[in-house]
Amino acid sequence: MRKIIFLILLASCLVSCIGKKELGETFIKVENGYFTKNGIPYYYIGTNYWYGAILGSTGRGGDRERLVRELDLMKENGVDNLRILVGADGEEGIPFRVMPTLQKEAGIYNDTIFEGLDFLLSEMGKRDMYAVLYLNNSWEWSGGYSKYLNWTGHGKEPIPGIDGWDAFNKYVAQYAECEECHSLFLNHIRTVVSRTNRYTNKKYTDDPAIMAWQVGNEPRAFSSEGKTAFAKWLSKATRLIRTLDSNHLITIGSEGKMGCENDMALFEEIHHDENVDYLTMHIWPKNWRWINADSIPQNVRRAISLTTQYMAEHIIVARQLNKPIVLEEFGLPRDNHKYHRTDPTTARDRYYSAVFDKIYQSLKQRDVLAGCNFWAWGGTGQPQHEFWQPWDDYVGDPGQEEQGLNSVFDTDTAMRIIKRYNSLLDKAGTNNISIKSKETNNLLDNLKKVSLRGFMFGHHDDTVYGIGWEGDEGESDVKRVCGDYPAVISFDLGELELDSTVNLDKVPFDKIKKEIINQYYRGGMISLSWHARNPMTGGDAWDIKDSTVVKSILPGGINHQKFVGWLDKVSAFISSLQTADNVKVPILFRPWHENTGSWFWWGEQLCTPDEYKALWEMTVNHFRLNGVNNILYAYSPGTEPKDTAQYLERYPGDEMVDVIGLDTYQFNRNIFLSKLDKSLAILDSIGKTHDKVYAVTEIGYEGIPDAKWWTGTLLPALAQYSLAYALVWRNARERVTHFYAPYPGQVSATDFVEFYKHPKTLFAEEVNLYQ
Repeated sequence: MRKIIFLILLASCLVSCIGKKELGETFIKVENGYFTKNGIPYYYIGTNYWYGAILGSTGRGGDRERLVRELDLMKENGVDNLRILVGADGEEGIPFRVMPTLQKEAGIYNDTIFEGLDFLLSEMGKRDMYAVLYLNNSWEWSGGYSKYLNWTGHGKEPIPGIDGWDAFNKYVAQYAECEECHSLFLNHIRTVVSRTNRYTNKKYTDDPAIMAWQVGNEPRAFSSEGKTAFAKWLSKATRLIRTLDSNHLITIGSEGKMGCENDMALFEEIHHDENVDYLTMHIWPKNWRWINADSIPQNVRRAISLTTQYMAEHIIVARQLNKPIVLEEFGLPRDNHKYHRTDPTTARDRYYSAVFDKIYQSLKQRDVLAGCNFWAWGGTGQPQHEFWQPWDDYVGDPGQEEQGLNSVFDTDTAMRIIKRYNSLLDKAGTNNISIKSKETNNLLDNLKKVSLRGFMFGHHDDTVYGIGWEGDEGESDVKRVCGDYPAVISFDLGELELDSTVNLDKVPFDKIKKEIINQYYRGGMISLSWHARNPMTGGDAWDIKDSTVVKSILPGGINHQKFVGWLDKVSAFISSLQTADNVKVPILFRPWHENTGSWFWWGEQLCTPDEYKALWEMTVNHFRLNGVNNILYAYSPGTEPKDTAQYLERYPGDEMVDVIGLDTYQFNRNIFLSKLDKSLAILDSIGKTHDKVYAVTEIGYEGIPDAKWWTGTLLPALAQYSLAYALVWRNARERVTHFYAPYPGQVSATDFVEFYKHPKTLFAEEVNLYQ
């Protein structure tokens, strides 16, 4: 048997390519209703750290030593998501207002606070932490609405703690229609978003430590009459942010229904905006009078019940919009409504546990509730007065609130709960999961190398049955003809989802598992397809009577939970593919193939491009969450594309795909060759542009009646391109005319031996894909 030694590509090139890819994947993104981090769904329990930029400054109130210490403490407890005030507005010395301020007058800035924000973001970046930065505030404690109104000639701003809430609410209700205010705020957005960090020299727009820009803290219309203008202002602000920054997420900072004049239609409207990436909600059981301050432990069950109802109402909207939602503010006072560290927090601990568990359950169900930020981080701060005075320690409660009211201190028992639930999220795979095992990365690297030498030959179900035999140990029609196994063998997982012991072609799954391991030991590759049953009708994969099947299995669909269970079964099977020494066997998974035809329930006329992409992303993300790291993903449409744009119309994205390909079969030789050449040229172009290996994932000529087909048709068509492999379909033992590889005595068998001998064709003995 011929042996060809692998050519070794320059390691520096591979390292360079990997480095570039990782750099491009560090931003938090939204895909299919989830946050993703490096392609993995990202769920989190974070905190509010509104004063972080002040601590990071070198002026009054600054304490970098405390900041660094507390960031380490947060990270130690799994807290990696911080919601932070960019900076307060207005002159200093106003009762209850945050000091020092950032924007001292309209467009005039205190650079010390900007430097503090720079330092904070640089330190967060070192720790792989993420900031949600809010730019405005409807409340008085950081200026915001009332300060912009004051700057534009609307008179002295009322202070709620002195002038009363009615006076304040009436005053700030003018903001929704104050165009001068909006203009000043948009200028503020431009200044902040366009900033460059003096410590990292990164533009804010290029800094992965920023997860999202938020229009403001709890923006409100403050009147029914102002709702239209309010929505218009928000849209204008988000549109500006998007024009300035295409890398980061954008959100509003809404409380939910309570901040939308109790109008859920308004809440949905403002979050339906194409520039808004995720929804938010806030919950305040004490402020909303769900509990009594003098009986907090006795009222905590009611608080949990009403919190659950409020969250559920908003989660429904998030599902409809297919966007994540975050509970980014919630808090509960200490048991006796005292403000010092010694007052216990049994009610708060119970309340926090209930909220955190909802995040954990959402993760397990792959639902849209994606995270929470408790209010607020008190850390190592020590309250010194009932209300903040210059220059007391900063804690989680702003100056208008009693110091220690809702703060979580480093000594609180809640810290253990926070750490425990973040650990559960980690174990579920949201943060530290390895996307690919070492052997799987080796497989991908070697597929690239193989394509420089020639192409591997593959055959479906090669070692489990053939013409005139079934189940014989070590048997193979291909081997009987040329003396070697295919370099690629594929199998199908159809009906594994039904807990069947055999697949749709009646091959036992135990046999498939055994043959997968045998192929691994040969050094060859295994590909898996999945002709899943129709989850809506119960029919087979070819049941296309209903065009809403894909929609029904996406998050929020009537068959979503059922389908998640199917994904669990398939991912468990793939993870179980292990050798005797516990090496997980890498496989190439080819789900939802031939999607550009319409003969499967996931086909082109059965779902929209967005629905198809969502199905793919849900599949990949679910497998990653389940810890499946011995897998590569192949995207293989089923009709010849007319151009690159058509091929990429349903392409799920580079982070979700490792190998690109297509399925094609010969019926008319001239048409087949013309379309194949055009398709391979398109794949070659896309492969170079997207840095992807490409292959002909299915090909063949049923019955192979042409005695010279292998060397006269297939080989010259493929040899001019740098594809990794070409795989022919199965030799059906139950249908004597349905075969795509030769067997002894078949009319093309002699020609196949010549095909085998050609330097461009690679079989099992000529590859070792895992070294």
